[in-house]
Parts: sequence; structure tokens; C-alpha cells
Amino acid sequence: MAASRLLKAALLVGRTSLRQHTVATRVPLVAVRATCCRGFQTSAIQREQHLQGYKDSDRHHGKYPARTHYCGQLRASDNGQHVVLSGWAQSPRAMSQDLIFLPIRDSTGVTQLVYRSENCPAHLKAQIQNLSAESVICVEGIVHRRPEGMANQKQTTGEIEVEITNIYCLNPSSPSLPFLPTQPQLPNEEIRLRYRYLDLRRDELQKNIRLRSVTANTVRQYLIGHGFTEIETPTLFKSTPEGAREFIVPTRKRGAFYALPQSPQQHKQMLMAAGFDRYFQIARCFRDEDLRADRQPEFTQIDLEMSFITVDDIQRIIEGMITAIWDKALGMKLNSSMFPHMTYHDAMSKYGSDKPDVRFDMQINQIESYVSDVAGQDSIDCMVVKKGSSLTGGDLKNTQKAFDLVDSKEFAFAKINENNIHQWLRKCGFLRHSQHIDSVQSKLNSKLNIEQGDLVLVNKRPNYLYGGNTLMGRLRLHFANTMQEKGLLQLDPNAFKFLWVESFPLFTPDEQGIRTWQSTHHPFTAPFDEDIPLLATDPAKVRGQHYDLVLNGMEIGGGSIRIHSPVMQSFIFDKVLQLEKYEYQRFDHLIDALGGGCPPHGGIALGFDRLMAILCNVASIRDVIAFPKAAGGKDFVVNSPSEVTAAQLKEYGLRLTEE
Repeated sequence: MAASRLLKAALLVGRTSLRQHTVATRVPLVAVRATCCRGFQTSAIQREQHLQGYKDSDRHHGKYPARTHYCGQLRASDNGQHVVLSGWAQSPRAMSQDLIFLPIRDSTGVTQLVYRSENCPAHLKAQIQNLSAESVICVEGIVHRRPEGMANQKQTTGEIEVEITNIYCLNPSSPSLPFLPTQPQLPNEEIRLRYRYLDLRRDELQKNIRLRSVTANTVRQYLIGHGFTEIETPTLFKSTPEGAREFIVPTRKRGAFYALPQSPQQHKQMLMAAGFDRYFQIARCFRDEDLRADRQPEFTQIDLEMSFITVDDIQRIIEGMITAIWDKALGMKLNSSMFPHMTYHDAMSKYGSDKPDVRFDMQINQIESYVSDVAGQDSIDCMVVKKGSSLTGGDLKNTQKAFDLVDSKEFAFAKINENNIHQWLRKCGFLRHSQHIDSVQSKLNSKLNIEQGDLVLVNKRPNYLYGGNTLMGRLRLHFANTMQEKGLLQLDPNAFKFLWVESFPLFTPDEQGIRTWQSTHHPFTAPFDEDIPLLATDPAKVRGQHYDLVLNGMEIGGGSIRIHSPVMQSFIFDKVLQLEKYEYQRFDHLIDALGGGCPPHGGIALGFDRLMAILCNVASIRDVIAFPKAAGGKDFVVNSPSEVTAAQLKEYGLRLTEE
């Protein structure tokens, strides 16, 4: 109970501050449940039974026959068999007084039940007519082939029907459900999340969640087969400065808090020190971040760590695991040639992103050497959008507004036609001041393969690359989407383009201005051996042994070789990242573990939810999670996060202040 209360409290309290308001007198718990959980009207009969004492005549209590088949299993070869089916009744269809069809559904499919007055007991008719959609029933009956020409080719069970001999209503559903899982027009997502147990009955979500289970099992089998040990790490951790905001968990010891782990990073490094050469875990992680379609406050990652290895060793393991997943989930064969490598610098220079979508070309070129007199120390990005002249003036103006480029003196574009193909540089704002225009125009046309009908974009930017993308990279994705919408760019929906992005800068400038540097990924990433001397002299040039696995422009995993030297780890905390003493002392347990004989090691974590969204071909990870959170971290099913009583706050030594 104490652990349960701690986790509930974690959803209320964030790292930055407690929610500020006055605690009002609470409604008794029973009353809260009655008002919060009963979201739709029960029937008049059910209310009467509740008020008059226990009567439950609508439901069958006691024994009922065991299921012999699932609803999607029966075929014409089962003709004449006596069967028992269990599932959810759909709306009955009365064809006449003597003929009623009643579909029954479970997770495997639908079977058509039939009542014929000449063959079925008379009392069944009233039972069927009284059933509300989504009632849980058990049915006995005889399998019959459907009459000639009456087979339903859209159903796997379309050649048969089951003539009913007996029905047991195990639990009638409310006649006023907020929606039916089979209805073609579904309500908005908030309603579906509130009644998630209804939404999860839909075929699409059933398939997604079941495929998630199959994939998790495939991961376990593959990794255990390659010598990994599955080890659980704690859910109640401690607060450490790793970047993202944490969820803080109060305890009854005044001033003492747990934190929910953002990842098992520190524990898995300590497991390497403990001698477990190959660890893995399908781990639950928690971050108090703003939500998007691909982000949740609690999420799952495939987490692994290995000792005495190289980057190549880890990448081969992951490539093999991804190959096994794609084979099992999609029946698709992958091979090592489908996992090319690219440096961070090349990804940012050529695609303007550290997770480039390489399903389409549209590469970015640097042309500052052609117009060096206006480039100075900066770089000039140039991108050609093939057939981009088909975009309207309104399209381009909207783009300029969306990216705040209307008055930019460092950005320009030109539509290429027969009149300007040999002088488009003069149409590009700041470039027209270059004295080299006439001599380089034809060279650029040849180098960039510029043709009539193209759209050319140029942008002047600082030479130093850091962060996740550049302006031209964002424009590249924008124009790719626009061209797809207009039918001018076609992408294969079944294409899977993997890419390893490597050699990230170990540090990037701290954009908040609090310190000089921040870790590009996390502070435990090891530098390249040849860059170690630069730690003390020029941190900007230090490359990290970090690697991201990208798929179709989405990062699905990231890892690194870790620092195993306590001296180097302490130096980075103190001298490079300039953490305060109290901040890096929070990592003393890790420094001690590294100094206790920790082998060289490295690992990676793959976002399991994002991976499943790709396998299931859905836009949001909410569609592959059984009970996801909505915007603001809201769980509509149980109405959390929720308030707690003044007594609970007092027990944990907390007090809410006025706003």
C-alpha cells in the first residue's frame, strides 16, 4: 500500500514545483468512485435492482459450457459440429418473425449466429431481442454451411453460420454505451481514452497490442539466445541532473524524496561493474516532458549494455535483433547492407538533421566556396527542390511566414524557368552582391543539376554545426511533405530506410546560458580516444562515441560507449560541464563503481513504443500502448493525476501554497 501511495503521489508532484492551490475538503472515496467511474447511464432495471437489494436476474450465474472454438476459427469443414462460442454480442438483425441473425465477436473474428423458429427453442427469440450490443454471451449451437450464394467473402468465417441451441447471457452491457467499438464513425480521442476498455476492443488496437506482445517476446528470445541476462532495475531511484525533468516521489521521512528513473542508465553501468557482461531489460522509464504524438510521461525502452565490446559489436547485435523483429512481425527479410553509416557532420550538412529521412534525395549542398566574397566565415546552404516551381506563390509565402523568413536577409529562393536559369543567382537576395556570379553560375547549374521547373533555396548560416537540425533541414522536410500532398513526390509506404548516425559532438553550447557546455546526449558518453587531450583545451572539437539508429527520419534508438574511468568522469562533471559540487556528488555511487574495477562497456536503448508505432503503421504511439496518457499527462480512464487529502499531504510533510 505504501508503494502504491508513493507512485500515486509521484503523478502529483513534479521536479520544478508542487501544483499551487488550496486543498479543499474531500468527498468520501465511495462517492468519488460513484461520480467519476459511472460515465454512462445504467439501465432502469439495473438501477432498480441496486435500490431494492441484490437482484441480478439479467446475468447467468453458475456454470456454463466451456468454449470449444474462438469466433474466428470455424470453417466449412466444421459443418455439423456442436460448438460453444464465447464473446461479445453485436446488434441482432431481425429478417422476419422467424429469422434473426446475431453476430458474436472475440479477438479472433466474428461468427454469424442464427435463430430459425422451426429449429430453435422458442424462448431464444426473446433472449436475443433483449440483448444489448457488447453484452458478453456464451452460445451453444450447430455449425451449418450457409446456403448457396450467401457466403460472406469478407469474413474468414463467411462460409458458415451457427444455429443457436442455447444462450447464456454472462453480463449484459449498458444500453447507453458512449460508443460501439465496431461503429464506423468513432468519437474524438478524449472520449475513446476515457472509455479505453471499449476502444481496445477495436480490431486495429487488438492487433497492435498483440503484435507488441509478439515483438517483446521476439526481443527476449533473441537477446537471451545471444548471452544476455534480463535484470530488473529499481523504479524508485534518486534525483540526478541528467537533462529532462523528473517525477519526484515524496516519502514519509520529511525532506527525503525518491525520483522515478528517466532510464536505467546508471544501474546498468553498475551491473557491468558487477560482472554481468550482457544485460538487457524491457524497461519502464519516466520523464516529466511536454507530450507529443511520439512522447509519453511513462514509456518503454529496450535497454541493453555489454562489457568488453566495440561500437561494431553493439551495432551488429542491434541489427540482428531488428532483423528478427521485422521477420517475425512483418515477414520481411533484412540484411546488414540495409544499415548504412553516416557521421553527424555529414547528416547535418547534407540533410540538415541528425536523424535524416533518406527515403528521398533533396540533399543540401554547401556553395560558400563559389561565392566566398559574401560568405565570409559562414556556410551557405543550397537545396534544389525538383519540380518545385509547381508550388504556388501562396505556398511559398506561407512557408516564409511559418519559418519567420519574410524579412530575412540571409535566406532567398528562386523558381527556375527558361528566362532565369542562367542568372538565378542574381534573384537570390544577398548572393547578388557577389562579384563571382557570372563565372560560377554555369558551374553551379552543372554541380546541382538545376533544371527548368526546379525551386532553388539558399540560406547563410554559421559554419559551426550543433543541435538537432538546421533551417534548411526543417525546410527540406516541409517541402517534402508539401510535394507529397500535391502528388509531386512519391514515397514508398513500405520502405524502411535504416541509418546509423555516429560521431556526434560530445558537448554542445548550453543554450540556456547557465554554463558553457552541456552534454549532447548524457554525461556518461566516452570521447574518441584521439580526442581525449581536447577535453581540457577545446571541448567543442571532442567527438563522442555515440550512435543513433534512425528509421525513416525518426530516431528509434541511441547508445554509446561509456566512460569507465572515474578520473575522466569526474573531470567532465567538474571541469567541462561545470556542475556544482552538490550536483556531481549525486553521482558518487557511479564514480565509486567505476573505480571498483569496472570493465570498458557500452550499450544502447531503443524506444519500444516508437518502434511499435512504425511496425503497426500508426501516427501516434498512443495507438500501441494499452493505457496511454493524453495531453498534459492526463489519464482519462482513472481520472489521474488527482488530488490527495490534506491528511495525506501532512503524512508526507507537504503543503500546497496559494497561487
